Amino acid sequence: MPGFVASLGALHEPDFRRLVTGTAISRFGSGLAGVALAFAVLDLTGSAAALGLVVGVRSIANVALLLLGGVLADRLPRGLLLTGSSVLSGVAQLGAAGIVAARLDLVWVLAALAAVNGAASAVSQPLATALVPQTLPADRLQEGNALARMSGNTTSLIGTAVAGLVVAVAGSAVAVAVDGVSFLLAAAIWAGLRAPAPARAERTTLLQDLAAGWHGFRTRRWLWTVVGAFTLSNLCYAGAVLVLGPVHADATIGRPAWGLVQAALPAGLVLGGLVALRLRPRRPLVVAMLATVPFPLTGLAIGLVPVPAVLVLLVLLAGVGAEVFEVLWETTMQRRVPADLLARVSSYDLLGSYIAIPVGQLAAAPVAAVLGVRTTMVAAGALGAAALLACLLVRDVRAEEPAA
Repeated sequence: MPGFVASLGALHEPDFRRLVTGTAISRFGSGLAGVALAFAVLDLTGSAAALGLVVGVRSIANVALLLLGGVLADRLPRGLLLTGSSVLSGVAQLGAAGIVAARLDLVWVLAALAAVNGAASAVSQPLATALVPQTLPADRLQEGNALARMSGNTTSLIGTAVAGLVVAVAGSAVAVAVDGVSFLLAAAIWAGLRAPAPARAERTTLLQDLAAGWHGFRTRRWLWTVVGAFTLSNLCYAGAVLVLGPVHADATIGRPAWGLVQAALPAGLVLGGLVALRLRPRRPLVVAMLATVPFPLTGLAIGLVPVPAVLVLLVLLAGVGAEVFEVLWETTMQRRVPADLLARVSSYDLLGSYIAIPVGQLAAAPVAAVLGVRTTMVAAGALGAAALLACLLVRDVRAEEPAA
């Protein structure tokens, strides 16, 4: 217990405490709204295509604007930018709640508001990596990353867990409105955050900033090697688990058991945060890559061993490993990438990691039609795991981390 209490020392820093508190509140609302908005669109339209449009437009806006978000986060006062993006998200969600409450069949407006939300997220995501080193001393970075992620994962899990009850009792509009209020409350907390823009030697254009971010990304072999591996691994995971997983589960373990398997992932993420609080590896990227291998292997396991107890344990382990990876990865980036480049380099990392996910989702069914669902899942799981393990062949990935 004393060791755990000591690991909470980062919360003594006022700005970091504001950052974590706001993140926890906004993630609770987002967990709630992720379920509620889906039901709301289906209630209004009865159309899966309409739901796909709203969700898809948000994702497209998010991915399309990530690089711009990284540039803004390295040019403007970061505390002000985080506050502004949260206000924008809050207003968009309250607008969506109003449409749902009035039962207006305005899918195009909901899609536009979802795009606004996605654009705001494109700014806040690179900021999440860049703000921790501005609010903590260097020797607290890993601890801070673990606490920030653990608090957000925990409140998101709670929000998702109670979403069905809130929708049943109060309605979808109320749940979406709570998300909007949570963003505004987070913005009020973040308004006191002292996080100025990084010092800049000279004025530069937007294109020059993008080019500098790309140079910072491509000249770090450990960085683009890992991101490239995750591009392939996430493609495989998206197709094998997110698309084919429910199909194979329907024919083997059944829907209730599949729900339990899915619930093990967020629980594993929270446990992984606890593990990452105390972990201090000499070679952080080696540990990070090994820890995350079970994640793509879930597709292989679902195909080969459709036994609920086995799958729950593996997915729980995958969640633990994924969170350990994220904490070690963010800490490594914060230590190895200059502060004035960090948000831009982080945006290239996020773009590379996300961009292949829709490709995997779209390709899963056609590939499975040729190879079969089970074979596709097994092959995708093995390929995704192999891509991650291949990173260990790169010397920069195996390098020891200098003492903080």
